[in-house]
Amino acid sequence: MVTYDRTHHGHRMVVHAPRPGAFDPAAFGRDVAGQAMLGLDVETRPLPDTGPGHFGPAAGLRLVQVATPTIGWVLDPADPAQRATAVDLLADPARRFVTHTNFDVLAIWSAFGIALGQRVIDTHLLSKLVNPDERAGHGLKTLTARHLDDGLVVAEQVLHARMQALAPATHRAGGRWKTWGWANLPTDDPAYVVYAGLDAIYVRRLLPVLMKACAPFSHLVHLEQWLAAQSTGITIRGLALDQPYTRRLLDQTETTHHHADQVIRTTVGCAATSPAFATWLDSHQVPGPRTATGRLQVSADTLAALARDLDTGRLTLPTDVRAMLTARRHVAATSNTIANLRSFLTAADTAGRLHPQINTLRARTGRMSITNPALQTLKKTDPRLRHCLRADPGHTLISCDFSQVEVRVTAALSRDRALTRVLLDGADIHDATSRLLFGPGFTKAQRTLAKRATFGTIYGGGIGALMNATGATQQVAADVVNRWRAAYPGVAAYSRHMATVPVVVTGSGRRIPADPDRPYANANYAVQSTARDLLVAAVYELATHHGLHEALWLFVHDEVILHVPTTRAEDVRRLLETTMTTTFRGIPITADAEILGTHWGTLPPTTGDAP
Repeated sequence: MVTYDRTHHGHRMVVHAPRPGAFDPAAFGRDVAGQAMLGLDVETRPLPDTGPGHFGPAAGLRLVQVATPTIGWVLDPADPAQRATAVDLLADPARRFVTHTNFDVLAIWSAFGIALGQRVIDTHLLSKLVNPDERAGHGLKTLTARHLDDGLVVAEQVLHARMQALAPATHRAGGRWKTWGWANLPTDDPAYVVYAGLDAIYVRRLLPVLMKACAPFSHLVHLEQWLAAQSTGITIRGLALDQPYTRRLLDQTETTHHHADQVIRTTVGCAATSPAFATWLDSHQVPGPRTATGRLQVSADTLAALARDLDTGRLTLPTDVRAMLTARRHVAATSNTIANLRSFLTAADTAGRLHPQINTLRARTGRMSITNPALQTLKKTDPRLRHCLRADPGHTLISCDFSQVEVRVTAALSRDRALTRVLLDGADIHDATSRLLFGPGFTKAQRTLAKRATFGTIYGGGIGALMNATGATQQVAADVVNRWRAAYPGVAAYSRHMATVPVVVTGSGRRIPADPDRPYANANYAVQSTARDLLVAAVYELATHHGLHEALWLFVHDEVILHVPTTRAEDVRRLLETTMTTTFRGIPITADAEILGTHWGTLPPTTGDAP
């Protein structure tokens, strides 16, 4: 058996790397015996940035590493004896592991079919609890260098140098040597083995350091690790993609995109996305914001603002210019749809299932995101993309989301009397706000201003944000914002106070450092984070008290989607709505649940399943 000895800043670490046929199970057993928690890491073949990832043909496990704080074992699954030992250890329900992100957990499932579930604690999540700012650096190398020593950084540098030295000349440009190295470096290469073993040792050493830092809010550790396990379960189970519908919609959208682009090419003489199109608009006196070089900005926001001004009669343009702006909007809208549809088809595994990565602590407020593909960007207002995802045969999708939860949480946190009274009376918040701002005879346009002002204030926006959202003039926007603050003085006072605190501490104990450049966002941090924790609390009750953990299908912002047998759909719908309906500091938190049916997005009845 080959052994490597490394000492960094006085801490001695040993890495055992048995060759095939030379594995000593007894020695391994002695090292891991009595260890309540083992570091776990894996080395895989490189996974493409797009595609099914761990669930596709490119997936493959090269090494499995387990470790104590001082001893690491690098096991080769190609050797039957080492593979059997790894499988027995990982499948043992009494064993606990610490990893960094759920990459290793998914790789273990892909290779062995072993679900580690809640037997894993994730140091990446612990680091995000300590400091939720993405810019703080939460990579394993960064964290170990910050809290322990530079041993892992040095090992990575040695490994990269080795990859560059061994890569064929055709693979040395750019970062191609790294991709080549992860796929082809021999599994017994000393630099590769030492790096692999130290990864497992260092993640095990890092655990107590981060746990100590989490002591003031240790109750969140259990909840976040539980949520991460549920999210990994969703990834493993996957979501069924309606591939025939998705392909039809892609074909139709690509046709629409091509036609709009051809209209612009024929009239203007350039592609829709060419800078020459902005020059053509300039030559026709189309107003709008400018780039640093003075050219008209042709962005989605600019196009939307121009369309709004044309529809309201605030702007008049020749018919041919209006036609070009319409065509350009079609190009922009279809480009996004096409990108989404292609990502769905690319990410699907051979069984036609997507395995999205749910990032449970992505934003500093704790709000979740979804990647590969980015499902949280699919809007309810355009159900065509959501309709691509469907329930399994015999099952039904049920959705529930909070109703105006940010407004309700704002009332609870600020103790604003007027806002509280509106909510307790059960009135429509936007109608009530419009009456406070403009009187009982408010117009539809004024209601839109009131609604935008409400959410803009909660989200930390101001006059400029209201102008961008509604197209209002600066004078009108300033007047509306001032009226809003006068109508809800408690909210305004709460926002001013929150802007002065260096760290936002939520009711759940979550700590969110203020952004020095955006202190006005602190109130929004508190509101958004609290709303997120209310959602997680409801999900926890559904899963642990009502046994619906395997029914969890997806979390999207303030929405929970469950996947249940059709025969139970109505019973689960009532349970879901009841569970998510609660109170927070005396303010009712209401929720609306609906049976979606066979697909996530419900198309208008006249279209059926056709795109």
